[in-house]
Amino acid sequence: MAWVEKIVGWVMIGAVVMAGPAALPVASAQSSRTRTLAMITWRGQTEAERGFLDGLDRKIHAVSIETYHAAQSVENLYQIIRRIQQKPVDLIYVFGTTATQIVLAQVKTTPVVFNVVSLPVATGIIDSWKKSGRNAVGVSNQVPVHQQLKAFINTCAFKRLGIIFNPLEQNSLALKGQVERLSDTFGFSVHGFPIARKTDIQRKLNGLRGRVDAVYIPADSLIKSLGCEIGTQLKTQNIPSMSAVESMVPDDGILLGLVPSYYELGLAAAQKANRVLAGEPPGNIPSATLDHFQFWVNMRTAETIGIQIPLSTLIMADRIVR
Repeated sequence: MAWVEKIVGWVMIGAVVMAGPAALPVASAQSSRTRTLAMITWRGQTEAERGFLDGLDRKIHAVSIETYHAAQSVENLYQIIRRIQQKPVDLIYVFGTTATQIVLAQVKTTPVVFNVVSLPVATGIIDSWKKSGRNAVGVSNQVPVHQQLKAFINTCAFKRLGIIFNPLEQNSLALKGQVERLSDTFGFSVHGFPIARKTDIQRKLNGLRGRVDAVYIPADSLIKSLGCEIGTQLKTQNIPSMSAVESMVPDDGILLGLVPSYYELGLAAAQKANRVLAGEPPGNIPSATLDHFQFWVNMRTAETIGIQIPLSTLIMADRIVR
């Protein structure tokens, strides 16, 4: 099918070789057999998948990678799962909260390594960070929301904060709740703007300037896929913005981001996969977050919307987009 891209690669010492159907696998001397991994992406391959492939242990196992793109379609995802179940694999890698929840509802025994799931405990993907209680382990892109809000309000003070969220995504709703609970601490009111489809953008975001002083955007695949349109609306109305998604600052013109590196999330997920392939039950391996984050500042957007970025913010910045 057009939405499924299947890539088979042999992971060897020193290189990942993408092989066609006629190519012969080359395994390391220590490998007893080739392990097959199914990689399910939700919105196409990202830096997280590149990090995952780079982090797979190339010294112990030869690994065949089968990649499937769901294209943000639940129907596609169910078809992908059925295809995988018809030809069992040793491990499934899956990106994002929605896709992980659906995969785990259908797959009860095959080990699953999830990645870029903001709130895996709150959304029921794992029982606890120490033990998942099921056939899953993974890595979260969670960044403490209070740290994001502190960096945001120190850069451009606001009293009315808008939050653009996906009402159909449990993770997005949970992050919205965290912002609302912190509003008294930081002294601002929260105004929600649900975006469930592209056509909502003009209808919900037109006239934001008179209702909010700034906008926070939690991590969500749908919102990211609409990032260009959202970013344009915010810049047109001269509204400062902060995103929890790394690429929305350089790609979509969002002003600020306190974010994890997707590539490093992929490397961390690969370490979980390596332990599973070595024989450890995924339910006994702790899931994790990164312990460091990157602060992004988009100076082009600052100039466009007429915001003076404080020197203290620029000193803190890890990446400055000019």
